[in-house]
Amino acid sequence: MNRFDFPQILPPSRALLPAFTEHFSGWHLGMGLPETLLGLLPGLFQLARRDPECKNITMGMALWGTQAHPLTPGMGTWGIKSLNMGLKLGPAFTRILLLTAKLPKLAEAPSETDDDTEYKAEVEAMDTWHALARQDDRKLILRFLTVTLGNSTKGLSWLQHVWQDLIHLGKPEIPKAALDMVEWTDSTQPLKERMEADWAFHCLSPEKALPIIEKLDPALWGLWRTYAGGELLLRMGKKGEAKGILAALWKAIPWHVNLTLKLHEIFKAPPMGEIEDTANVTILVYSWNKAELLADTLRSLLDSDIGQAKIVALDNGSDDATGDVLLKAQKEFGADRFRVETLPVNVGAPAARNWLLALPEVKASKWAAFLDDDIILPKDWLLRLLGPAQNRDNIGAVGCRITAAAPPYGLQSADYNLFPVPPNDPKAEMVPHRVLVFDNCAGSLDSGLFTYTRPCLSVSGCCHMINIHSIEKAGEFDLRYTPSQFDDLDRDIRSSLAGMPALFVGGLAVKHIQHSSLAKSKDTKQIGQVMGNKLKLDTKYTDEELIRLGQDNQQWSWNDLEEKSTFLVDRLGLST
Repeated sequence: MNRFDFPQILPPSRALLPAFTEHFSGWHLGMGLPETLLGLLPGLFQLARRDPECKNITMGMALWGTQAHPLTPGMGTWGIKSLNMGLKLGPAFTRILLLTAKLPKLAEAPSETDDDTEYKAEVEAMDTWHALARQDDRKLILRFLTVTLGNSTKGLSWLQHVWQDLIHLGKPEIPKAALDMVEWTDSTQPLKERMEADWAFHCLSPEKALPIIEKLDPALWGLWRTYAGGELLLRMGKKGEAKGILAALWKAIPWHVNLTLKLHEIFKAPPMGEIEDTANVTILVYSWNKAELLADTLRSLLDSDIGQAKIVALDNGSDDATGDVLLKAQKEFGADRFRVETLPVNVGAPAARNWLLALPEVKASKWAAFLDDDIILPKDWLLRLLGPAQNRDNIGAVGCRITAAAPPYGLQSADYNLFPVPPNDPKAEMVPHRVLVFDNCAGSLDSGLFTYTRPCLSVSGCCHMINIHSIEKAGEFDLRYTPSQFDDLDRDIRSSLAGMPALFVGGLAVKHIQHSSLAKSKDTKQIGQVMGNKLKLDTKYTDEELIRLGQDNQQWSWNDLEEKSTFLVDRLGLST
């Protein structure tokens, strides 16, 4: 018994089924977002009609989805379908499912004969919210929420629409106040308690959030309550207790890819690098007109365990105080290990990286560790990147989880993987969209479901180590992506095609300052630049290359998942 036990209402299920590979091209990629679950559930329900083993998993995924993402549009409908399939739920949770399944949609386009006044008003209100959420005007935000959330018909729909933005604001009092603006009833009160627990999980310290999570009714929210409790205990350093709690949850939903990978990491933590390994690393930083942010990055680098690694910093044509910042850092690190390169103009990210890679001391290294100039590094970042790459010479790059710089530490990136494009896709003739990259966290809140290590197509360029051998095999960064955007992904694609995929080390989190605010936006010129570079990427590779790469990517992920799932089945004695 543990304090996060949950009712065992789910029938037993296996961890992996042949049907997963036969019918789902992306099962192995992850289930960390509600959109991913909603993409899998229709196919699972179809399979459940003829495959009894899929039926049990279908009910489990529907239950997990409705508990983990109760307000996500469409999720309640699958919960109702699981009831019809035979899942035994109590009347209180059934009422919540019926309510969420019938939540009215916002800005639903009317038919030609309907009055479109309400539709236009809601579209305008959604645009207003988009602008407000990127400002720092607490009074206006609360005024807007009072009107929309207090709507007796669509208050819950608006809560779903604004909730993640409210958490991302980094002002815990605002989402807490928002919950009190909704007109809750006796039947919806448990839903309010669940959202208060969600608020606590993301906005409070683990010590303060844990008792709020623990108070949730396990009969209503048992699966998510157990996960959240286990994750908070991990953050508190209570790994032993957390391991038992999450293991019990995994035995109930062993098909959950992210939970499988995460739990394996808890049982078999990846090795740490040795200090002597750092002699094979050259740390590379390039910057343009970000003197203050660069100073913070270099200060965190100075405070970290980089052992014998050398550092080269490139001033990419700056006209601010960047030069002074680099000279100060050189004195602090010592001129024998901190070299400064200065360019007269900004040559863009790809050229700056290639300039650094061409230096003799970098070519003589095994790893080139590129750092953005607006990140904050944890003390052990380099050793945590080096450890999992030991004795794996076929790894092209090693990267980590990138989060916002301030609480609630929203996720900016995890591992990137690829779906193959059909060779005769008619849409590709009009608007090429052929490099189909799966971003499995997509700017979500950091729930802890991405703290795993596995091979992948690409990792974030904010903080990653590149194997110099992969540069020799696949080439440098492509200057066509100047000034930036997709140059990292393109290089990782070429490295993967050369047989050297990336490795994601999700247990390491690096904080990224520049994109941590909702106020960060792009103007028309910047959007055009991004779209132009995406077009270059989409037209660079042949169908044969992309199909082969998608198949290879799938095979790496499946092999990794099967190995880790088998380990947990054997270790925990899963019976089906």
